[in-house]
Amino acid sequence: MKLGLILLISITGILLSISLPHAYSQLVSDNKYLLQATGFLAGTQTIQNSEIDLQFSTGSSSNGNTPITLGNALVSISGNNYLNSGIWASTLLRDGMFLAVAGDAQNSNGDTIHLNLFGRLVGNNQDGSVYYFTGKITSTTESLKVIYGAKIASTTGSSITPPPTQTPTQTPPTQVKTAQISILQGASNFKTGQFLSPSSVQVTPGSAVVWTNNDSVPHRILSGYLSTTTTGQKGSATQQSNTPSYQSDGKIDSGVIVPGQTFQLTISGTGTTLFYDPSYSWINGVISSISQTSAQTKPIQVSIEPGSSLSQGGASQQNQFYYNRYFVPSTLQIVPGTTIAWTNNDSVPHRILSGTSTQKPQNPFTPDGKMDSGIIASGQTFQFTINDVGIIRYYDPSYPWMNALIVSIPSSSSHTISAPSHNPGLH
Repeated sequence: MKLGLILLISITGILLSISLPHAYSQLVSDNKYLLQATGFLAGTQTIQNSEIDLQFSTGSSSNGNTPITLGNALVSISGNNYLNSGIWASTLLRDGMFLAVAGDAQNSNGDTIHLNLFGRLVGNNQDGSVYYFTGKITSTTESLKVIYGAKIASTTGSSITPPPTQTPTQTPPTQVKTAQISILQGASNFKTGQFLSPSSVQVTPGSAVVWTNNDSVPHRILSGYLSTTTTGQKGSATQQSNTPSYQSDGKIDSGVIVPGQTFQLTISGTGTTLFYDPSYSWINGVISSISQTSAQTKPIQVSIEPGSSLSQGGASQQNQFYYNRYFVPSTLQIVPGTTIAWTNNDSVPHRILSGTSTQKPQNPFTPDGKMDSGIIASGQTFQFTINDVGIIRYYDPSYPWMNALIVSIPSSSSHTISAPSHNPGLH
C-alpha cells in the first residue's frame, strides 16, 4: 500500500512537471522576431549539422494562439543552403509555450525540402526566449529527424528606418559637413535619363544635405517609402520599371523649390532616408547616415558582376527568386553596424532594393522600403550600413534574377543551447 502510494505520488509529480509551464513566453502579438537555431539532423546512416535563421512577425492572438507570418528564412544543412519557398504555416500555441513551423525551402539547384518542426519553450531572459525543437525535415530521398536548440529575439528595437527627430548633438559649426545634391537640368523629362547628381549620399549625424534646383521647372523633395514593385523583361529597363510609386512618411517636405533655389536639411540621427519628387517620381535618391565609428570602418565590398543584366538562363530562370552569383559574394553574414559597398562593374546602370520573396514568376520580390540605392551608374559605388538584426534580401527591380542575401546577427549570439531534461517527443 505504501509502495503504491509513493508510486502514485511520483507519477503525479511527473505528469505535473510535464503539463505545467516552467516559463512564460516573451513573444507577443504584432511584433517582429528572429529565430536562430542550430543542431543536428539524424538520418538512417548519417548525422548532419544544421542551422536555421528565420525572420517572422506575429499577428493578433486568439484563445492563446497567435498566427505567424514568415518574412525570410535560411536553412543550412551541412553547408548546403536553402531559402524559404511557397507559403509557410506557423503558429504560436498556448500563449507561446509551443511553436509549430511548417513549410518548404529550396536550394539554388531547385531541390526542395519540407520542414515540420515543433518547439517547446525552455526559458527566457532579457536577451530573448529559448526553445527546444524536434520534428522532421523531408527531402525527395530521405526523412531526417530534427534536434534543434533555438533562440528567438525581438528585432523591433533595432531598425534601419531613421529614428524620430532627436535633440541635435552639440557639434561645433566648423565640424558640420555638407553633402550637395543637384537636381539636374532636364530632370523633369524622363527621357533625359539624368535626374540627380549624386542620387545617393552617405553622411554622419549633424551633417547638412543641400538640394539645388538646376532645372528650369520647380521641384519638391519628400521622404517616404517605396509602395509598389516593378517588372523587368529580358534585361530591358522600361519607363515603368524606373518610375516607382512612393508614399510620404511626413519626415521631409521641402515645399516648392523654384529654379536656382536650394533646400537644406540637417541629419540628426542614423539610418537611411529615401527621398523623391512627387511630381516626377523617377527623381529619387537615398541618404545614408552612419555613426562616426561606422564611417571609419572599412566597408565590405560586393561586386555587381559584368553581364549581370543578361540572365544566364538554366537554374536562374527556373529559380529566379533564389539568390544567384550576379552579386559577388552572393551571401554575407555580418554583425549590425556593418557597412557594405556595392560597386557596379556592369556596363549598364543598376538599382538595389531590399525586400521579400513573393515566390511568383512575375515580380518575384516586393520591396520593404528599408534600402534603395537609387540608380548606380556603371563604375559607381553605393554604400549602406546595416543596423538591423535579421535576414535582408535585396535585388535589382529591372533584372529580378539579380538577388542576394545578408544575414545580420549580433556578435554575442550563441548557437550552443542545452536541451531540457524532458523530451516532448517528435511531432
